[in-house]
Amino acid sequence: MGCTGRIAVALAVAAVSFGQEPDVVIRSTTELVQVHVVATDAHGSRVADLKRGDFEVLDNHKPQPLTLFTADRGSSVSAASGSHAGKSAGETETTPGYALLVIDWLNTKYADQIQSQEKVVKLLKSFQPRQRVALYLLGSKPRLLHDFTSDMDALVQAAESAVPEFDEMDNTPVGRFDARYGGATGSGPSPEEKFMHDYNRIRETLDTFEWLAERLATLPGRKTLLWLTNAFPVILPGPTMGRAPSPAIIYTQDFERLLAKLNSADVAVYPIDAQGLQVLPHSRRDTMMELASRTGGNGFYDRNDLDEGMRLALEDTAMSYTLGFHAPEGAAPGIHEITVRVNRPKVKLRYRESYQIIGPN
Repeated sequence: MGCTGRIAVALAVAAVSFGQEPDVVIRSTTELVQVHVVATDAHGSRVADLKRGDFEVLDNHKPQPLTLFTADRGSSVSAASGSHAGKSAGETETTPGYALLVIDWLNTKYADQIQSQEKVVKLLKSFQPRQRVALYLLGSKPRLLHDFTSDMDALVQAAESAVPEFDEMDNTPVGRFDARYGGATGSGPSPEEKFMHDYNRIRETLDTFEWLAERLATLPGRKTLLWLTNAFPVILPGPTMGRAPSPAIIYTQDFERLLAKLNSADVAVYPIDAQGLQVLPHSRRDTMMELASRTGGNGFYDRNDLDEGMRLALEDTAMSYTLGFHAPEGAAPGIHEITVRVNRPKVKLRYRESYQIIGPN
């Protein structure tokens, strides 16, 4: 069974939360387009006092009137006891929202899998996020570990039930590659086998994320996707045959399609480097940074406290803004670029970069 088929079976039990018929596009030019914005100052601290008049939103570089503005000051919970922090006068608690934690073992070394699992369990035992959280395992058998819930004990049990997977490419026996790729009978995988392994791994990751984006699109509001991973490169060098390397595989078009689906579904990606303080290869780091910056998320790298990185990701929208505008009348079908500006200097904004309109069927 292919990757998409395995995922469909694995997530069939989540039909209520993930939805049966995903709808990731704006189908009418009268629809309201909502953009969730996180504003920070030069030191990375939240900017909490911006007003409607401070913002300007553009659709394909054309300014649009704001028809919706809210300052979202949701209460986060700092301990498993469930006590909420106090709110200032006039603040309102926003809807909890949804966070999908993807534990990526398909692209993560065995030692880092063990460390990341320990940190996930530590986070779930010590922190009560305001979002409903789901756990998904991206591995040799992709599957939903637990559907969206606020029950941290249930999530801990689900996280502890996952068994780390050793990548046969790091071992001498050929193993499954005999049957899957017609492998050699020597002491280890050939360059062609290693290339095909990496090709399938990246392909399955991209397909999985697209499928998840389509399902998350059925849920209301902005969704947070935490990606605990060693990541993958967008350009895969071809195997060297003698002195002449084979052509590289470039995933740019696949990557852009994934970004469009994530943005249309209003999913912000928060990559968390499962290697801790070990430095990722630049090509993999670039993939993580690109996904984060272009979906309005944030990345956490070069830190051993992975649980703290996950906590910061879950708390990222505790102070944010929601801007809304109506898609322009007669707007052309296709991907529409979103640009948000603020009239205060040295304020950095994070938000999704696009939405999509399709024409009549």
